[in-house]
Amino acid sequence: MAKNKYLNGVVPMALINFAIGSVYCWTLFKEDIWAYTGFGPAVTSWSFSIAIFFLGMSAAFGGKLVEKNPTRSAFWTFVTFTLGWFVTGAGIQMRSAAVVILGFGVIQGIGLGLGYITPVKTMMIWFGNRKGLAAGLSIAAFGVSGVLINPLVAFLLDRLAVYNAFYVLAAVFGVGLFAASRLLWRPPTSQADLEAEKAVASTTFSVKSVVLSKKFIFLWIVFFLNITGGLALISHEKQLYNAAGERAMGMILLFVMVTASSNVIGRVALGAYQDKTPKKHQPYFLMTIASIAATAVAAMFSDSVAATFGLVIVIQFMFGVGFACIPNILHQNWGISRLSTVHGLILSAWAAAGLVGNQISSYFLYGSGAQPLYVTLVVLYSVQLVALIVWVRVRKRDRSDADAPTTTPVALAA
Repeated sequence: MAKNKYLNGVVPMALINFAIGSVYCWTLFKEDIWAYTGFGPAVTSWSFSIAIFFLGMSAAFGGKLVEKNPTRSAFWTFVTFTLGWFVTGAGIQMRSAAVVILGFGVIQGIGLGLGYITPVKTMMIWFGNRKGLAAGLSIAAFGVSGVLINPLVAFLLDRLAVYNAFYVLAAVFGVGLFAASRLLWRPPTSQADLEAEKAVASTTFSVKSVVLSKKFIFLWIVFFLNITGGLALISHEKQLYNAAGERAMGMILLFVMVTASSNVIGRVALGAYQDKTPKKHQPYFLMTIASIAATAVAAMFSDSVAATFGLVIVIQFMFGVGFACIPNILHQNWGISRLSTVHGLILSAWAAAGLVGNQISSYFLYGSGAQPLYVTLVVLYSVQLVALIVWVRVRKRDRSDADAPTTTPVALAA
């Protein structure tokens, strides 16, 4: 059968992201896990943080595998992610905190990282003229998972013991991921992309030269701060509504579905917009300024369910923008041939943010409350704006240096 961008690009991309996007449904499992096992919030909090850490680090170290063989990385996504959910279920059933952290945090986290970066470059090559939209769709599918799986999680938890819900979902995800590993195929890089790459890609590319460049460092800081703020809210979304006075599970589930939809819309809309502007970083300025404004309003009205809901909608939208628009920024600055490698390296920011963002919200929500959390996030996003401004200046300087004509001294006639 002939290869095509839908069967061998879009379908496996959707199947992979449907599974791995379920990590953001963790907030719905927490109280059932606490009730069954007797664990406190620390176990579930650290399970999530470690999962995000291993996501980032497996993406950072798995980039070369994805460059070389995306089909193989899709297969290892199937193995590690599915096994992680089974082990998590077993850990809950055994009431073993160590096994839960191993399953959800470590094993599933590795599957998350490999699965996250595997389809992105493939989609961008299949949709060569709409790379921003392609990356946005690929990463938007990660957010769609929350919209689709949240009601499924609620359905299963109403009818099954929490560990059995994990077993059922592991089977569902496993079928989809195995199918994706058989379907995914990356076409050769187009000649136009290879020609465009000559203007930005160094012939002496190395991981060290990338991660030590000022351009990468400040972009990493921007990405890290955006993810930290987003995870601080998303990882405790249910608890934020509780703190504002909303206790009805049906209403909270509706909120979660709406905010997850906002995440998806942000990824697709700004990814498509990115294709239409030569300045691929423009969505990042919108993302940062909107995040500062939303957290400032929430800090002033921290006891309002409406303000909390509005905050999470905005942050989810902008959180999605940050992820969807980063591949095209990397492509513009480092080229297509090493995109998966550089994308994996920048996702180490997600690993670090996973250890920080979730713990920030845990510290405040189970201590002094939501308002100090929101004030902290205003400061965090303000620092992000400064780092973004510096990144743009560094990028302009690098471009100017690269475009500067080189002259060879000419001997004067005698």
